[in-house]
Amino acid sequence: MPPEQKFPSARYFQIHFQYLQEIIGDLHLQMEKANQQIAELQRQLQLNQAVNDTPPDFGKKTEGCLERG
Repeated sequence: MPPEQKFPSARYFQIHFQYLQEIIGDLHLQMEKANQQIAELQRQLQLNQAVNDTPPDFGKKTEGCLERG
């Protein structure tokens, strides 16, 4: 590097900043997808929890009930 040029050129920084912007953009997309997956898993967990919280005899015919014939 010549003595009058102590720092890399502006093009050098431009290329690296563009690269960083691309990486940051990719990370944002990955975070959005991960957040969507987490939200979906939370919905599924809540649904499963609601199903598991129902009484075991819910919706079943109770034994000993008189049937009409």
